Amino acid sequence: MAPNIVLFMTDQLRRDALGCYGNEICRTPNLDRLAREGIQFEQAYTVSPVCSPSRTSLMTGLYPHNHGVMINTHIAPAWCRGLSIDVPTFSERLKRAGYVLDYAGKWHVHQDIGPEEFGFDRHKQRRGAWGFVPGTESKIEFPRSEFPVAGTNPHSYEEGRTWQVTDLGLEMLRERAQGDEPFFLRIDDIAPHFPNFVPEPYASMYDPESIPPWPNFDETFEGKPAAHLRKHREWNLEHKDWSWWRQVVAKYYGDVTLIDECVGRVLDALRELRIEDDTIFIFSTDHGDATGSHKHFEKSGTMYDEVFRIPLLAKVPGVEARRVEEFVRLMDLMPTFIEWGGGEVPNDLDAKTLTPLIRGEKPTDWPDSVYCESHGEVWGYSTQRMVRTERWKYVYIPHDLDELYDLEKDPAEMKNLISNHKHRDVLEEMRSRLIGWNDATNDMFQWSWVRWSFPKSKSPYPNLESGLEVSA
Repeated sequence: MAPNIVLFMTDQLRRDALGCYGNEICRTPNLDRLAREGIQFEQAYTVSPVCSPSRTSLMTGLYPHNHGVMINTHIAPAWCRGLSIDVPTFSERLKRAGYVLDYAGKWHVHQDIGPEEFGFDRHKQRRGAWGFVPGTESKIEFPRSEFPVAGTNPHSYEEGRTWQVTDLGLEMLRERAQGDEPFFLRIDDIAPHFPNFVPEPYASMYDPESIPPWPNFDETFEGKPAAHLRKHREWNLEHKDWSWWRQVVAKYYGDVTLIDECVGRVLDALRELRIEDDTIFIFSTDHGDATGSHKHFEKSGTMYDEVFRIPLLAKVPGVEARRVEEFVRLMDLMPTFIEWGGGEVPNDLDAKTLTPLIRGEKPTDWPDSVYCESHGEVWGYSTQRMVRTERWKYVYIPHDLDELYDLEKDPAEMKNLISNHKHRDVLEEMRSRLIGWNDATNDMFQWSWVRWSFPKSKSPYPNLESGLEVSA
């Protein structure tokens, strides 16, 4: 029989908040164990920094410029309410293959229709007890109002949103475990997205004074795109030093440890139900979060690794534990799920199945870079593109200053080298790669006067048979 599949998703989770990805303060024992015993992807990326485009890419295996959900569906300037039901999704393909599918928690792929219209049998949500104890909150003050972003939730953790959505998922899991059909279960928590109103004991678990500044907290914005400083100012963060930020990070870490506890509950249930050997378990997030990195709050508007590089862990029965160093994308799970389930993978996807990498095999045409995009958010539409190799990152911003970072010497992305003539050859190479990704994914830089400014395109796929230049 085809394997059961459980996907545990979070919202706005920093990769480096997990112990298995190097954090020495935030406690994530269940996820760390999952990483040791399963597959840990070291270079996993979201293709968009905001929820709806990223989640829609996960469903469809397409970049936002191809599936059409460019910004969050609830934002005022969004030109569509969500994903068209005519676009193939992994859920409807698994449904055709004989799966029963359940969904607990956050959706955010369409404003008007839910997961049931895309192949899921059930979708359940619970809000969870909310709020903060007066005097425990960290807030951002604006000229005409203020906004609490972290605090202590006065309710028990069992009443909170993370525990409640996990309870829903566990109810569905226990029911499906008694059936004869393979099942797909998605548990989608809204944490650790701000505001981080965290219940005890997690709210007090981390001493703020023990949390050092991020390596890129001392951002000066010198040589950076003008929008970076503007974002900092529009959030009214100019007078927020690390003594304020560490209070926020302490609550964020509390939320992460609570998530880890709930992941442990699901993994324990798989063992108790004796279906652990028949079930694939995946953990990830839709995108990361600045949380003070580069003195920023939130995620949209920049293409730093804190936002785009994400955690991705998998436990696949019968597969040895390993670390995967190749670049992968969250949306690559779409064809992977379908392949695991024995379904029909759609043609013309941007995504590539992860199954060879999980088995320890690297396809000859696997790209040695990753391509990501951003189309704006609360300020309306804009456009940015990023291509990243192991050492270099190039960000194309047609309405602002481009960015170039040497990640080997500057992993914190503090020094923009875009105007440094010593790196002219590197810049040409990265621009060639960017336009190659553009062409390989049918992206929008097609106008002649745009392309005349770029070098000849270089395909991201070494063995791609096309008119593009093939990389060595």
